[in-house]
Amino acid sequence: MNRIIHVKITSDEPGRITEFYRQAFNWKVTKFPDPPDGWRMESGKGPGINSSVYRSDDSPMDRHLSIAISVDSIDEVAERISEAGGRIMHDRISAFGNCYLYCQDPDGNVICLVEFG
Repeated sequence: MNRIIHVKITSDEPGRITEFYRQAFNWKVTKFPDPPDGWRMESGKGPGINSSVYRSDDSPMDRHLSIAISVDSIDEVAERISEAGGRIMHDRISAFGNCYLYCQDPDGNVICLVEFG
């Protein structure tokens, strides 16, 4: 089976973006020791994946991507996203027994919050 194993985000201001994810999701952020400018973001233990952030001019990748993040409470995380400088795109959606909420980080990358069950 083909699975997502990593998410790479690019930003013109990676320090601001890594701080957003640290503040909104309590992720551990570590600066890579060597160029290119890169930061590892660890989302915790258990099922899931980690990600990295690179300065936009160090990556040919399109900057606006979407990542899905499993959360215990959409309401709590949505509040932290707003406080950290992100934007809620619309009201929550209920489908397939789950709740979904689309948000954006300060650079416009799309985040889909998923609250299972």
